[in-house]
Amino acid sequence: MMSDTSAIMDANPDGKLILVVDDEFDVLSAYTMLFEYHGYRVRTAANGELALAAAAAERPDIVVSDYMMPVMDGAALCLRWRADPALRAIPFILASAGIPRKDVELPYDTFFKKPIRFEVLLAEIERLIAGRPPGPGIAESAN
Repeated sequence: MMSDTSAIMDANPDGKLILVVDDEFDVLSAYTMLFEYHGYRVRTAANGELALAAAAAERPDIVVSDYMMPVMDGAALCLRWRADPALRAIPFILASAGIPRKDVELPYDTFFKKPIRFEVLLAEIERLIAGRPPGPGIAESAN
């Protein structure tokens, strides 16, 4: 059963773990179903603080985070993520319906403007987990 704060679904016990961070329960539910269908395990968090706690409990293979959230937003989470030696090498995807501030440089791997086509997000997740270099596409890469 998934709560609105943090949950782990073990439908695919051998799958890579994706940490999805968003304050919208419907987004967390949809991503959980779609990622699990594609063989991933999913842990969810409703804000950056819960995401850091989830990552401490079980290290994910990648994080997909919303930008605008209460308590700790995606920008603060991204900065804390990269400052943590145990997490900094884990790929970080940031997504927002708005445009990130230009006066703050964030160390994400990829930025997506919402709405995101799921197949594009899935392809980027697979690329980052595999460590492949970025190709042409609609995602903005920090590399």
